[in-house]
Amino acid sequence: MELKSMLDAQQFSEERFTKINIIRTPRSMAFMLNFLPGQHMKSHSHPERELYLTVMAGQGTLLIDEQELEVKQGDVIFCTSEEMIGFTNTSDQRVSIYVTMTKI
Repeated sequence: MELKSMLDAQQFSEERFTKINIIRTPRSMAFMLNFLPGQHMKSHSHPERELYLTVMAGQGTLLIDEQELEVKQGDVIFCTSEEMIGFTNTSDQRVSIYVTMTKI
């Protein structure tokens, strides 16, 4: 058993978005992505892994396989291992996205 606080993972940097690891096991990983207004994560994929993304705070534009999806606090998104995923904080607020990544 391992207990961590998601609130501790809400750490921001003026230089670029942050990825803060929360829990890591051989088969899965939980982490927080944090974006200040205007910050961006380029599109990429996670071969042989599935992702669940939960928007904990804020809103922005998720790019999945070149398709824009407006997301906001409370939204949960599932992504397959083949999908290309990117994000831009298009708001004037901080955005935190909790991610669970599991091996297939």
